[in-house]
Amino acid sequence: MKHTLFTLLLVGSLSAHAADHTVTSPNGQLTMKLSIDKYAGTTYTLQHGNTVLLNPSAIALRLDDGRVIGRGMTSGVVETRRATSLPVTFGKNAVLEDNYSELIITYQGNYDLVVRAYNEGVAYRFVTHLAGDIIIRDEDAVFNFAGNPSVYYPQSPDLRNFEKTYVICKTIKDINPASFSVGPILFAYPNTPYKLVITEADTYDYPGLYIEPNGENSVKGMWASVPKIVEAPENTYSNHLPIVRYNYIANTSGTRTFPWRVLVVSDDDKSLLNNNLVYLLAEPSRLTDTSWIIPGKTAWEWWHKAMLDGADVPPYGNDNLGLNLYKYYVDFASKNKLEYMTLDAGWKESYIQELCDYAASKNVKIFVWTWASMAVEDPAFLPRMKEKGVYGVKIDFFERNDQIAMTWGHSLAQRLADLKMVALYHGCPVPTGLNRTYPNILNFEAVRGAECNFWDRGSNPEYHVQFPFIRLLAGPVDYTPGSFRNTTKEAFKPIDKPNIIPSTMGTRAHELAMYIVFDHWLAYLCDAPTEYEKHPELLKFLSAVPTVWDKTLPLDAQLGEYLVTAKQKGKDWYVGGMTNWTVRTLTVDCSFLPKGKKYSAIIYKDGTNASAEPTEYVIETIKVDSKSKIKVNLAAGGGFVAHIATNVL
Repeated sequence: MKHTLFTLLLVGSLSAHAADHTVTSPNGQLTMKLSIDKYAGTTYTLQHGNTVLLNPSAIALRLDDGRVIGRGMTSGVVETRRATSLPVTFGKNAVLEDNYSELIITYQGNYDLVVRAYNEGVAYRFVTHLAGDIIIRDEDAVFNFAGNPSVYYPQSPDLRNFEKTYVICKTIKDINPASFSVGPILFAYPNTPYKLVITEADTYDYPGLYIEPNGENSVKGMWASVPKIVEAPENTYSNHLPIVRYNYIANTSGTRTFPWRVLVVSDDDKSLLNNNLVYLLAEPSRLTDTSWIIPGKTAWEWWHKAMLDGADVPPYGNDNLGLNLYKYYVDFASKNKLEYMTLDAGWKESYIQELCDYAASKNVKIFVWTWASMAVEDPAFLPRMKEKGVYGVKIDFFERNDQIAMTWGHSLAQRLADLKMVALYHGCPVPTGLNRTYPNILNFEAVRGAECNFWDRGSNPEYHVQFPFIRLLAGPVDYTPGSFRNTTKEAFKPIDKPNIIPSTMGTRAHELAMYIVFDHWLAYLCDAPTEYEKHPELLKFLSAVPTVWDKTLPLDAQLGEYLVTAKQKGKDWYVGGMTNWTVRTLTVDCSFLPKGKKYSAIIYKDGTNASAEPTEYVIETIKVDSKSKIKVNLAAGGGFVAHIATNVL
């Protein structure tokens, strides 16, 4: 493994009143300049080339005893550069380049400020070395923008909802001044290609980041205060939402690292589709053995309400959830080489061991759904599930990201790892790199997924070409694609009634593209087995498509309009593309293929009339090589996928 580490500079005895420092990305394009004043505190600016992106902005931690971390004299600076090839347990790339310049500024108050500049963005965090525990009353994380960018603002109504679509504000001053948003949040600079995304990484024992307006051209961080009293604390089927809070955001050890504040910078939209800063900044894996962690795909009964179509099926529907019906889904998963079957709300423990034994005989593993409060507070629940043969747990209803709740994700991940169990987190805060620290956590929700078609119109083709540039920067999603109930924008109606299956907006090929475009290490097939079996050629694709990759290569993209991404697994390539409601023609440039080799490409794309009949699709197989340019016509809300290999025919 390539590894290079250079120490460039050590400086002591800096100015007693003020000092300025600069850290620059390895390619020389991104520059973060820090000004540290004994009285005014620490501020920074950010620029790309000659373009200023952020004007002087304050950073600090404010302690309950009056101390301000970030204000005072400095006593030393260490500057380093690092270039490392970093193997990835699994994800969208098998190897990442961990290439950055780092500045560590030591203050006389016994703490450090660590700043890193990557080619793809910058990040900073405080590291304290203080005796005993400390109380953080508040944090200064200010972002004073140069220019007047528009904002993709995932506005939240409260401190419990992390599954928001984007309110697109023409300028920062157009943000509702009484509102706040979850992250990540994207800023697009007018008349330039620049995008800046604010998010965080490696957040533990500390509340998660919100963003709120801070006057003209400025936003700042906001955090939930520590809960003092929660609802129904004795009830393991309660969300334990805070009723009364303390007047501080964290009570924590005085010796620790604090979360990274991350600024992703792009001058080309497609680069956002393969930005890995949050993963790189997260704590490395705590697991020495990861051979038992198996990504893959899962059958699932919840989205289509266990409604089946055909004579040769057991009694179905949510009223018939039970051993016989679940065995049917296990058989479907086994037949189509799906690694898992997920049991959502409604399963019973009385038959779970028999089902797990049956599934094991079919080479299928069982996931079960549960409440976060049950998993956190009942120490016997996870061991009992393991003993019965359950392999994974879908943990739902976190619905908080205060300091206490943010420790749940880590503690559950470790407990699951000790049992060699995997999980996905649903109803959870925005991820901050936990999937690197604990790769047994496969997915995180914090997205407006397919389930939302029950209740509103938020999950639609416009959103599908927005959140891959924003939310996916934080980590893999639990979107649950695979609907074959495809409708037009005009025909769609959200519905949540017993025994009625919802529909989804966009074309059938658009839905297939989600399996390549979206990052999910556990991919769901949300529709009914009987629906997939009506289309064996599409079921063959769903059975074969990988969920983790050796290489990701964005080919073409424009935020909110369209995107095309190629992903490699072994010798095969998969290309996925999708558009918003605009009909368009996209071109796949195959120059990423090895020169001199011939391939076959099987392409699943919108039918000629798919704008009006979204279920229409066409499958064709063509010969391609590195010189090929494949033109694909996309319907309104359309998409395509291509499987490129030497043995497709």
